[in-house]
Amino acid sequence: MLNEKRINEIISQITAFSKGSYTKSEFLPELLKLQKELIELTFNTEHAENGDLRLWDVERHLRKMNEVRGHVADNELANFVQGSKVVCNSISAEFSGNAGEQKVFRALENLSCQNGVLHNVEFEFDGRRTEIDAIVFTNHAIFIIEIKNSKKDIFIDEDGEFYRTGHSMHHDCNIADKMDEREALLRKALERVGMDYLKIFKIVTFTNPRIDVENKYHYIKVCGSNYLPSFIEKFTSNQSYTYEDICTMMAAVNEVKCPEEYQMSIDMNDYKRDFAILIAKLESSEETDNETERIEKVIQEPERAFEINTKTNKRKQVKHKYGKDMVAAAVTVTLINVTFLIVGKLLIK
Repeated sequence: MLNEKRINEIISQITAFSKGSYTKSEFLPELLKLQKELIELTFNTEHAENGDLRLWDVERHLRKMNEVRGHVADNELANFVQGSKVVCNSISAEFSGNAGEQKVFRALENLSCQNGVLHNVEFEFDGRRTEIDAIVFTNHAIFIIEIKNSKKDIFIDEDGEFYRTGHSMHHDCNIADKMDEREALLRKALERVGMDYLKIFKIVTFTNPRIDVENKYHYIKVCGSNYLPSFIEKFTSNQSYTYEDICTMMAAVNEVKCPEEYQMSIDMNDYKRDFAILIAKLESSEETDNETERIEKVIQEPERAFEINTKTNKRKQVKHKYGKDMVAAAVTVTLINVTFLIVGKLLIK
């Protein structure tokens, strides 16, 4: 029977994902907080702090505990493992995306021209929503930056279809349509402050220098992230924007920003409860094993005492019999000696 009190006690110690949804900037920190709390509830404090552990270490440890306990929590373990895969994949995806974005953001900090940069811009117009990884405002143009952190080679065809290549071609999206939508919504945001007929360029930049990129769609510029600052700085046009213009455009975009709320593909309350039930059941099994072992010791003690007494009595019996035999032998020897003595005297006479 499940110990609901213990289950609720474990759940109360998991404070991550206490809200229903999170913004992009909050999502990864909350995932890492959840991972840290589950590690601390599974391992002792010293091991948790110094072991450089991850969520898969929790899963591996609980799997071994379940094996030692005779697979008493197979169903509970399966539920936890299924949810953990979603959480681990989310952490990996966020780390991968964030690593690529941070690399580009650092590169843009080195721009020598007058500029303004906005990161991870999410906004909506007339029910149409978009997210732009980075927008760069300079004296001559505005650049919409899409950041890709791909491990595979890339091919963009004449229609803007985006493929990841390797042993086979995997279609990702129509990058042309996505970038056009971003440009259209950005123009709407800037038109609200009277900024019309702007030079807006679309760039897809790749953070992995080891991949090959082939682009046959000529309305989008592609480049490695290392070359991005150089491309922006060298760009010239017949338009010119002042520092005040740049500030006005950035303020207009910030005014319409509305971060989208992220939601996990699994119910986090169910996931936390699955973990708590698994821990409680394994703990209960351990207590049962300890109690069984204690009872067996109690039962075995009289048996061992009886065995010891039996062995002691046997030793005493052997010793007593041996003593009696020795006395009898001594008497016999004495009688023999006396007999020889008497016979000897008679012969002498």
